[in-house]
Amino acid sequence: MNSWILYSLALAAIVIIAVLAVIAWRLQRQVRQQEQLREQAQAAYDQKTEARRAFVLQSLEIISTNVLEEDLNLTEATIRCKILLDSLELPEAERQSYQVLDQVFDQVQGFDTHQARKDLTPAERHRQDQRREEIESEFEAALKDCFTRLQQINRATVQ
Repeated sequence: MNSWILYSLALAAIVIIAVLAVIAWRLQRQVRQQEQLREQAQAAYDQKTEARRAFVLQSLEIISTNVLEEDLNLTEATIRCKILLDSLELPEAERQSYQVLDQVFDQVQGFDTHQARKDLTPAERHRQDQRREEIESEFEAALKDCFTRLQQINRATVQ
């Protein structure tokens, strides 16, 4: 009887080990699948991020070219480029060369736009236009230099 109990216990141990091995194998397979899904999700995120970054860089180049060809006014271009540059989250050292955009943006961000501008009286609109033109004149050289650098940002950032 002693050997029968011993064989039974050995068989029970083998069954328990086999069940635990199957459970471990299934868990390991699930972990691998989750890692693959995470890697795929990360790759998709990286691809979207890179596409967005390329779009922003191309937009900066196009806006800058339009300003330098005088197809877009300095204030409008400054607002657009400042927001686009902020979305790139450039290192502070690299962002410093575009600081004039921040300076001008701080001065023009309070101006009325769209329907609010239409709702202004002609005199109020004229005052805002005069102030905007003064700001553009004050910063024109620095802004044009900045937009010249922004024309090249796509090539400089890619390298």
